[in-house]
Amino acid sequence: MPELRRHYFLEEYCVIAKERARRPTDFIRPREARASKECPFCPGNEEMTPKAVAVYRDDGVFVDGETRIRGWWARCIPNMYPAMVPGPDAPTSEWMAIPARGGHEVIIESPDHDSSPANFDDEMVARMISVYADRYRYHTEQGSSYVSIFKNWGREAGASLSHTHTQLIALPLIPPLLMREIFAISSMPACPYCNIAEREASSGRVIFREGEWICIAPFCSQAPYEMWILPFRHISNLLEIEESMRSDLARALKEALRRLSALLNDPPYNYMLFQMSSNYHLNIRIQPAITRIAGFEKNTGIYINPVPPEQAASELRSVL
Repeated sequence: MPELRRHYFLEEYCVIAKERARRPTDFIRPREARASKECPFCPGNEEMTPKAVAVYRDDGVFVDGETRIRGWWARCIPNMYPAMVPGPDAPTSEWMAIPARGGHEVIIESPDHDSSPANFDDEMVARMISVYADRYRYHTEQGSSYVSIFKNWGREAGASLSHTHTQLIALPLIPPLLMREIFAISSMPACPYCNIAEREASSGRVIFREGEWICIAPFCSQAPYEMWILPFRHISNLLEIEESMRSDLARALKEALRRLSALLNDPPYNYMLFQMSSNYHLNIRIQPAITRIAGFEKNTGIYINPVPPEQAASELRSVL
């Protein structure tokens, strides 16, 4: 029979519809063609993008001037169609609106058009995470209330270009989703994420451990083969991670994406970093975009998942 499961500590629910159970091969779709011709994110095409606000090279971090900087291993540029900007126009006087003040960047994680974090080496993933931390620091110091860092991989997950990249949107407010979490956490005697990491380490939903990090299929998974990566240590954001922990996180993120790619033939996915400046527990959530959000989900906020997380964890453990 289907199960109605509740999020660990929030009033959020999902339906685990075992009767709709599907095999991993049922979710596999043909890989997308990844054209590189005239790709604006490839080296040599730097003039096709806005001037970079941060260019990462082996000899330092730079900003584009009249001449675009070459020889980079990562590059951060303003989004050409931003959701937030440093100097927004005055908002409409109707109803309630505030200025969309913040920032919207694209982080080009590699000059290699055909690479992805699933096949990066450990150093490349660690450097990518260091860029995330650097840009997170910059926007929090600029006064943003929340910095959303997320990756859309594949067209069905929202990526308009196939060259690997991450997006960052700095907001002038804390999103409602995070506000609900903060409210719930504030009413608890201890951090619920610390409890989740500890308890799930001995459950059938653990996929693997890497140093002080654990990767699990969450109890209330909204999507088939959803994964969470959590530190056992109580850390609020990327800036609090020590060098050794960052290396372990790089290996954990790469391993999670590698297993997902192997099991589902490089599926479209989103991964999202959830972090705050304090009083929070950093976590990364990976959701494959292999089922559709339809009327029921939009009408209720309850997601139907045809793959029990215990089954997903077992398959992800055994795939490699």
